[in-house]
Amino acid sequence: MDLKSLKYFVAAVDSGSITGASKQCFVAQPSITIAINKLEAEFDTVLLTRHKKGVTPTSAGQQFYQHSKALLNQAGSMFDYFNPQQSRQTVTIAVQADISLVYLKRLMSQLQQHCPQWLLHLTSDSTADIYLGSDCQDINLGNDNKNSVTTFRPLWRDQYYLIIPNNHALAFKTHVTLEQLHGVAMIERRQCKKMSLLMDYMRELQIERVASVDTEEWALALVEQQIGLLLAPLTTEQLEHENYTAIPISNITGIEQMERQVGITLAANRLQQPDFMALVNLFAPR
Repeated sequence: MDLKSLKYFVAAVDSGSITGASKQCFVAQPSITIAINKLEAEFDTVLLTRHKKGVTPTSAGQQFYQHSKALLNQAGSMFDYFNPQQSRQTVTIAVQADISLVYLKRLMSQLQQHCPQWLLHLTSDSTADIYLGSDCQDINLGNDNKNSVTTFRPLWRDQYYLIIPNNHALAFKTHVTLEQLHGVAMIERRQCKKMSLLMDYMRELQIERVASVDTEEWALALVEQQIGLLLAPLTTEQLEHENYTAIPISNITGIEQMERQVGITLAANRLQQPDFMALVNLFAPR
């Protein structure tokens, strides 16, 4: 048994699938499967139930999960003790305003796992070392050299949805026409360029803009409070919710499918440093 196998198992339980664990750990799916199979053989017990939608822990797997989390936390504490923060390299992270906290948690988890020697510092400064954002946004990390290149590295891909409060008449539909959206109350996300263009197009339907916000969490909170409808990308974690219904934007007649890529941009002046070069390789397309 090794810590890496435990990390893969915990990631599979947390994400609910081998695919999710693969994305979370940035390794191929077979590596996750092999590691979990070895654990099951080593302890002679079934830890996960495999099904079409993913995996769920067995009763033994749930106990194993709790012990694995505790062991990984203890290992992290040992590293912190013998590698005091004074010797760590400070790395700053800035986050695009409308990016969900789900992605920040994913990124922080990966950086803590693969770059434990870093002291991570969240900032709003445009000169951050790492920028978590989307392909919808122009990114300038404040480099003095105008010829320096910052490369956006996509990590996750989301589809856009029409998000409807469950008490709304459209919440029971799977497909919607533009005519059915005539005059509806809509929440606008200011930071999203794609949505700004779409909202401009849909204003011909005399949509009533009832709120304008920057962050996805705020926008979803307003939907939950039945303030209005929302056009936004959703993560898999956000898709199923008791207070709203999500219809793929491609199910709105007359509107094509729309998606957003979320990823990181690294400051050009950091790209030649060994730790950041390793990060580039880690996040390289597979």
